[in-house]
Amino acid sequence: MTRPFVVVGAGPSGLGAALALVDRGPVEVVDRIPVAGGSHGWTGREIRDLVRAGERAGIRFRLGETACRWDRAGRLLLAAPGRISTIDARHLYFAGGLRPATAAELHIAGDRPAGVLPASVAEHLLQTRVALWQRPVIVGDGPWSAHLAETVRGYGGTPVVLPKPGPEMQLRVEGRVRVQVLHVTENGVSRAIPGDAVILAADPRPVRNVEGALDEAAPGVTYVQPGGTTPTERADAARELVRCEGDR
Repeated sequence: MTRPFVVVGAGPSGLGAALALVDRGPVEVVDRIPVAGGSHGWTGREIRDLVRAGERAGIRFRLGETACRWDRAGRLLLAAPGRISTIDARHLYFAGGLRPATAAELHIAGDRPAGVLPASVAEHLLQTRVALWQRPVIVGDGPWSAHLAETVRGYGGTPVVLPKPGPEMQLRVEGRVRVQVLHVTENGVSRAIPGDAVILAADPRPVRNVEGALDEAAPGVTYVQPGGTTPTERADAARELVRCEGDR
């Protein structure tokens, strides 16, 4: 039996990569979440169209399974509730998406109360349609920022959006139990922004969390983590990346 190509990540990038691979052989798509879509959610038209195209092309979806370890023999270890399994793969395409820089990476000082969270987590929480914050401070202008601000406004909240912090801007969180204030000092001038959350939305960085597939030197692994705003843009960028790799 021909070993499949395996794509880790069923967001737009993973779906785009999988669709670019189907002409070369069998493809399996793995994601720890039990539905496809990643941070873009599973209900949007663009995501549904990508999933339907994958199903028509014969892609096998293994949703609700977590990729844990990739070894040099081309074996991917998976964990799911109540079972452990492996896939013997021809090649691993890692499309784990992007994450925002952490508070430590952005040198944000001060307290560490509840309510300081990455934009990717905030997106998932807001998809539950629960208004968790009324006045979040969104730090950074990464690909999540505008959508998060729009979603919060849709729930009647009043978000405050700050640009990416740089050497001239220092941030300090204040709050014992939950976020209460974000102190901003820029060019020697300080101001206090009241808020009930600090959402980190700056500096997109690749998510790489499978043992044996953590860096560019990992054997048998291609990283498919392009930028882009809409699901279609990210899927198209992933398709092009995989196609170009196949042409080399």
